[in-house]
Amino acid sequence: MQLMVNDLLLSKYDPSKLERVVWIDYQNKWCYLVNINKPSFPYSLEVKDIIHQLEIDELEKVEEDPFFISVQVNELTDAERKKRDEAWEIVQDVYLIPDILLPNKRWGLIKNTSKKFNVSGKTIYNHLTRFFARGMIKSALLPDYYRSGNQVEHQYTKKTGRPAIYSSTIKRANVDNEWKKIFRASLEKYYFIRSKPSLKYAYQQMLKDYFSIKDKRTDYKVLDVANPIPSYDQFYYWYRKWYKADYVIHKREGRREYLQNHRAITGSATEDSMGIGLFAIDGTIGDIYLVSSLDRNKVIGRPMIYLTVDIFSRVIVSVYATIENMSGDSLRLALANAFSNKKYFCNTRLDMEIGEQDWPVHYIPHTILADRGSELISDELTSLVEDLNIKIQNTGSYRPELKGVCERFIGILQSHIAPFLEGIVQKDHAKRGGQDYRKKAVLNLKEYSRILVRCALYYNNEHYLSDYPLTQHMIEAKIPPIPIKLFEWGLKSGNGLLRSMSYSQIRSNVLPISQAIVDYKGIYFKGLYYSCRTAIKERWFSNARINGSWKIEVRYDPQDMSEIYIRKNRKDYETCTLIEQYDMYKSARMEELIDLTISKRQQEVDFQESEINGQIRLAQEIEEIVNEAKKEAKMDLGEGIKNIKDIRQNRKEEQELTRQKRSVDIQVLNTDVPSSSTVNSASKKIRNIDLFRQKQKEGLNNENH
Repeated sequence: MQLMVNDLLLSKYDPSKLERVVWIDYQNKWCYLVNINKPSFPYSLEVKDIIHQLEIDELEKVEEDPFFISVQVNELTDAERKKRDEAWEIVQDVYLIPDILLPNKRWGLIKNTSKKFNVSGKTIYNHLTRFFARGMIKSALLPDYYRSGNQVEHQYTKKTGRPAIYSSTIKRANVDNEWKKIFRASLEKYYFIRSKPSLKYAYQQMLKDYFSIKDKRTDYKVLDVANPIPSYDQFYYWYRKWYKADYVIHKREGRREYLQNHRAITGSATEDSMGIGLFAIDGTIGDIYLVSSLDRNKVIGRPMIYLTVDIFSRVIVSVYATIENMSGDSLRLALANAFSNKKYFCNTRLDMEIGEQDWPVHYIPHTILADRGSELISDELTSLVEDLNIKIQNTGSYRPELKGVCERFIGILQSHIAPFLEGIVQKDHAKRGGQDYRKKAVLNLKEYSRILVRCALYYNNEHYLSDYPLTQHMIEAKIPPIPIKLFEWGLKSGNGLLRSMSYSQIRSNVLPISQAIVDYKGIYFKGLYYSCRTAIKERWFSNARINGSWKIEVRYDPQDMSEIYIRKNRKDYETCTLIEQYDMYKSARMEELIDLTISKRQQEVDFQESEINGQIRLAQEIEEIVNEAKKEAKMDLGEGIKNIKDIRQNRKEEQELTRQKRSVDIQVLNTDVPSSSTVNSASKKIRNIDLFRQKQKEGLNNENH
């Protein structure tokens, strides 16, 4: 049984004693624990004693973390964000492992940090105990304001602030919601632009647009002094309250300038890579063309492959293929795949069975190594790695050898499978007589992913690393240089800082976020409809039909659109599944759904000409029939007037004529080979009926005249 940092252990004899593993020494001998229900500094216990208690069921591992919360940065109030960041800076300064865990060294660290930040030792104590108890991530330091009830902004009836000393013709008032909308619109229009005007300019333009009237004498705009006008201080206050410095630079200077000169730098270029837990990640375009899983006649292009490798053991942590372009969302999904249970992923996403021990790599690393071309240097994922307490180590520009392990593995994977696959990119495709390899594509993304997984399993479990530098301890333990064996040895020896995390925590931090619409048919997202227990229980769909639709925030996996996730609160998510009508799309990916939608719309446009021509032809045919009827009516009646008095009698006569004609038609149809006498008899009856109708019309005309 393996003990990991961040594991939660519950005592069978004392339910209030729920302890978190905060650190394990490098010899895997001593473990430090803290009771999360009674936060304090950790105490030490031997690892073998804890494992023994787990084996005899005195302790049990708990999956759900009671202090886990899921919250986005834009959902935090200014006070929450400020308190968290201040506490995080203090903890980062004092948190030196293992000194902070040792009583004889701990108070020296706290004393130094107290002088540096001018805070009391008790404050540092509270930050540290909260940090240990709540998972040792940045969100652990958030204040519990969300438990204090709804925070409603106070509405003032009188003008707040110090009364004006000097009288003025300009009236002042409190800032209401209407003014706030005007402030935002003016800032976006006049301040957050590339010409970089001053804030005073934006304020003046706002007064001109919203708080002025035209002077009849001069035809110029002047202040509307009959109504209250906001002051520059009010305008400046809300600007500072809403917008942070990094956002202002990003909007006014541009994204490139922000990333180059103003972005926060995380990680260290001198990070020690010894021990498991330093993951290198790289992405490349696969040398193969794939087909759609919905229609194999459609070639969808080449996949994007993300490979994650543990530098110490050389084990392939994950190999993830997608047909999305390289982006922050695709990288998020690659990281989610790297951190998640591989058996669950293969069973649910790829329909392939593997054992738990075939690929037992589902941990959070302490550091991710990426090149400067990776999306990991972008601002979109900075908050993600901070929340998970992962450091980013970036290699220098044009220095692929610093991440050579990952670079080499991509070539090995593709060279292994190239001879067996159809649709592989060939060098002679542009030569005269060369075949177009794109037409040979037969694999879809799921099938290609299965092949990549098989290659990773072979490499991890059976590939012998002949050039691996074994240490003295490995040689004594007779560890073969096989990636999975090296990884398992690193886990047992404690040679690393891997952490475990539940899938719900990974999902809430890593999966991309988007907006769905609740309407009367269901929860509409990316062309599909979903439902969930809460929606049915609270009658969302009937409410949407009565009161109109609304938007909700969802997390989703573009590689599996059978489920989406809505957040119920800061702790819990609920799974939404496809309604029965869309079961056919359970195995579809988001890109394929988008492609299918485009194809349907194109087909509709292609058929548009034919449909309009059909409508025009139908109109002409109807007009011809109506005109012919008008001609016959004019020939039969002349200038006469239609008889509308005896409608019932006329209807009976018409019904009788119809029955007689139908009986003649049936008699002709029922005769296999009608004789000349039968045909003549039927023709005679028809002529008699037509003659009768003609005489009837003449009689009616004479009566009308």
